[in-house]
Amino acid sequence: MTVWWGSTSRPGGRDLGFELLQHQHEGVAFLTGRGVGLLAFEQGLGKTFVAIEAFRRLLDAGQADRLLVICPNSLKRNWVAEFTKFAPSVSVDVAEGVPKKRRATFRESRARVIITSYETARSETTALLALAQRQRTVLVLDESHAAKNWRSQTSAAARIVAPHCKFRWLLSGTPVTNTATDLFTQVEIIEPGRGSLGSLESFTARLEDDPEASFARDVFDRLILRRTKEQCLDLPEKSFVDVRVELPPWQRRLYDKMRDEMVCEIEAMSGEQYRAYASTALAKLTRLVQLACNPSLIFPEAEGTPAKFEALDGVIEDILSVPGRKVILWSNYIRTIETLLARIPGAVAIYGGTPTSERQEIAASFQQDPDVRVLIANPAAAGTGFTLTAASFTIYESLSWRYDHYAQSQDRNHRIGQTEPVTYLRLIAADTIEEAIVVALERKSALARTLLGDEGAGDDVSRLTKEEMCELLRSNRLPAA
Repeated sequence: MTVWWGSTSRPGGRDLGFELLQHQHEGVAFLTGRGVGLLAFEQGLGKTFVAIEAFRRLLDAGQADRLLVICPNSLKRNWVAEFTKFAPSVSVDVAEGVPKKRRATFRESRARVIITSYETARSETTALLALAQRQRTVLVLDESHAAKNWRSQTSAAARIVAPHCKFRWLLSGTPVTNTATDLFTQVEIIEPGRGSLGSLESFTARLEDDPEASFARDVFDRLILRRTKEQCLDLPEKSFVDVRVELPPWQRRLYDKMRDEMVCEIEAMSGEQYRAYASTALAKLTRLVQLACNPSLIFPEAEGTPAKFEALDGVIEDILSVPGRKVILWSNYIRTIETLLARIPGAVAIYGGTPTSERQEIAASFQQDPDVRVLIANPAAAGTGFTLTAASFTIYESLSWRYDHYAQSQDRNHRIGQTEPVTYLRLIAADTIEEAIVVALERKSALARTLLGDEGAGDDVSRLTKEEMCELLRSNRLPAA
């Protein structure tokens, strides 16, 4: 799909302008002046706008010919919309569809901007490499933490293409989601072959004594521009309220039975068996989360109403009792979202089952239509690329261990354009593994702040031993940091 935009431009070929805020001026100068770097603005500070303006300035100066944007599949249309708004005279092409069509786009398109997904980049690395070699190319990896795993195909594709691009820009509000190794791979994409941080093995070894990676501070400071909303914007306050939900007897029995079976299974393992088990531990813990939230996800025959559904009835009724209020309800599970859609009158949803082409329209109706007051969303589908400032209340029906999903979802409505204080309500099933998830997310947040130079100290979630895993299951508490 090629999109060509017309003559809405200033004399000299410049598009109709938008005022940049101070931090956005700094971002444009960082990207154009240095040429390579990670723009680690928090969600809502305008990373996409900054990248578009930086590329437009390079075009005006005759320093670049082509922009290649690789982003999550759900954000391709968002990039098209942002160019429509901020740079309508710049031609845009989206490389998608069947392999033959994608390759033809990479080979034949005359558009200044080519947008594609990480999935396509993995399968069409050779075509991307040829495109990057033909012209002076600016490479943008949007939500660059998607390439943080050195051994992943996504990371490998990025590291193959990056050395052939004159400019290499990474964009992520959450570049650190687990440990400092998340930054290692992104630095290698920014500065391929430089070895600024040494080998992955040596970097990982040094983290054992210095988990905050203070030894790499100079490299991070040079290549990463971090700005937070507290630094840049005068936004309303946000507050967090944890609502502890007691499980009814039938749901408690299901949860306790599975938990006890997991403890017995782990205790019977040898050390070697546990090491093999540990790699799948999060998936197994997620089954406990599902029982705490909605047992029918595992046992479709379960007939009782989950505790959280009953709690949501009252919480949402209270919020909507005030005219004009809107609420975002986040859930990690498709079947739960579909059940809640049927349970909450007038609600709309953005999740994996929502066609990509319809998602921005649904978000716009939530923003603009006073009768659309509840949006149910999945962080994986709607956690990035949407502005949802019409809501001053956010509810988390379920939480996952994914810090990036949690942080990004918060920033859908606490961003530029929000005029009301924002309240986040987390429904936590009492005496379940969800209590540990809350602690894990807070620890990951603290670690990210430390590595990126934000205020606050941080630490990593410890790799659990067999004994610690059993204690976690029994007590719902992580080991002391």
